[in-house]
Amino acid sequence: MVEKVVEVNGAARDEYFCVATFLPLRRWFDVIPFLLLTRRIERQLKRADGLLRYGLRTDFAKKSFWTISVWLNEGYMRGFVMGEPHSEAVRRFRSWSAPGAAFVEYRSKTGKMDWREAEALLKTPTFRYPRS
Repeated sequence: MVEKVVEVNGAARDEYFCVATFLPLRRWFDVIPFLLLTRRIERQLKRADGLLRYGLRTDFAKKSFWTISVWLNEGYMRGFVMGEPHSEAVRRFRSWSAPGAAFVEYRSKTGKMDWREAEALLKTPTFRYPRS
């Protein structure tokens, strides 16, 4: 398992808005385009207003990817999601996704990234990606 954590902004608050995703890919053919788009999204993340930190986990053998992002509030996250290239990724992921792809939104008092908590919350996600 490969893991990456990037601290963008250490601002302190009483509550943080978090998003965790599970992104399994259907075909090996989709891995390279997915990774290239992920690099573009990372550049977008580093410029995003209101982002505190984000993390990526990868299990290449299973073509599976997880993310967590921690935001100052929901509004900042919504602005990021609507921007490019993230909105392109949402459109393209519909054809790439394997069963189980999902995301969950939640609030955190600490703003820390807890992969176990995220995995547990993903069992009852905010949204599951439909297969195309």
